[in-house]
Amino acid sequence: MSNPQHGEETMKRTILLAAAVAVGVSAQAQSLKIGDPAPKLDIAKWVKGSPVKEFATDKVYVVEFWATWCGPCRQTIPHLTDLAKQYKDKVTIIGVNSFEVPPGTTGTEHFAMVEAFVKEMGAQMEYNVALDGPEGKMATTWMEAAAQNGIPTAFVVGGQKQILWIGHPMELKPVLDDVIAGKWDVKAARAKAEEDARLAAELDEMMGKLMSALEVGDSKTALKEIDTIIAKRPELKPLLIGLKVDILFDTDPKAAVVVAKELANGEFKDDPMFLNNIAWRMVEEDEPKLPMDYSAALEFAKKAAELTKNEDPMVLDTLALAQFRNGMKAEAIATQKKAIALLEKDPEADPDLLEELRGRLKKFEGG
Repeated sequence: MSNPQHGEETMKRTILLAAAVAVGVSAQAQSLKIGDPAPKLDIAKWVKGSPVKEFATDKVYVVEFWATWCGPCRQTIPHLTDLAKQYKDKVTIIGVNSFEVPPGTTGTEHFAMVEAFVKEMGAQMEYNVALDGPEGKMATTWMEAAAQNGIPTAFVVGGQKQILWIGHPMELKPVLDDVIAGKWDVKAARAKAEEDARLAAELDEMMGKLMSALEVGDSKTALKEIDTIIAKRPELKPLLIGLKVDILFDTDPKAAVVVAKELANGEFKDDPMFLNNIAWRMVEEDEPKLPMDYSAALEFAKKAAELTKNEDPMVLDTLALAQFRNGMKAEAIATQKKAIALLEKDPEADPDLLEELRGRLKKFEGG
C-alpha cells in the first residue's frame, strides 16, 4: 500500500538530505575565504558584454556561477539583470557558466548550446556572461577553493581585489548597498562565514551519527541524535520531527501519538501535509506489528482534509482509509469516491496511482 506522499525510506532520505543542505554552508576544507585576494578570472570564452581581463582596485564585481540545467540559476538571471541596471557604472556583474558538463569532459561542444541559451535570453540576461573551460579552472579556483558545493553561488569582489562576500545571488542587494556605501565590514563578514562553517561541520557530524544509526536500525540512538540536532539547531525541527515520529511508530506507537498530538495541536496545527503524513503512517498497514490508535489517525486525517478544503485527493485517500479502519465503511466509500473523482480530473495524474485508489475503493466496498 503506497500513498505517494508517504514512502518510509524515501521520506527518510528526503528529510536527511534536506537537513544536510539546509545550513547552506559546506563543511569541507576551505582555502578561499572572505577577505582573501580574489583568484584571477581564467575565462575560456566571453559570450556577452565586455570582457574583464583583471579586477581593478577601485571597482566592485559580482562573479556568479551558474549552469543552464540549474533551475534556481535560471530564476536568478532576471534578478541579476535588475541589479546590473540598478548598479550600472558601480558594479560589474559576470555570470560564469560552469559545471555545465560532467567532470572529465574534454570537448567544448557545449559552448554553442550555452551561447544559444544566452542569445535566447536576450534582454532578460543583460550583464557580462562568460564560459568556464571543460577543465573547470574557474570552478576549481573559485567554487572548490571556497568549499561551495552548489549553484548558483555569487562572489562579491571589491576593495583591494578582495573577496568581500560569498552567497546566494538572491541575497546580493543589501551586500552591494553596504559595499558601495563603504559600510561593508569584511572582518565581520569573514567571522560570520567562519562561524557558519563551524556550525556546518558540527551539523555534518551529528547528521553522520543519525544516518549511521538509521542504517543499522538503532532506533534508540537515532531518536537521541534527532533530539540533539533539534536542541542545537531548532530551525531544523520541521525537517526532522516527522522522522522522529515515524521512528516512534515503529518502536512505541503510544509515545508516537502523544508526540504527534502535541505537534498537531501546536506548531503544526495548520500544516495539512504533516497531519496527513502522520495519519497515513498510522493506517497504511493492514496488519501493523504494533497496535495503532486509529481514532487519533482519524482525527489527524479530518483536520488535514479540512485544511485542504476536501480538495486534495491524496489527503482524502488517507481520510477514507482512516474511516475504514474505524469501522466507518459508508463514509470511507464516499470519501474514496470523491478522491478518485478529483484525481480523474487531473490530466497529469499517474494512472498507476489512480488504479491504486480504485483498488482501495473495491476493498472498502468488499470489506
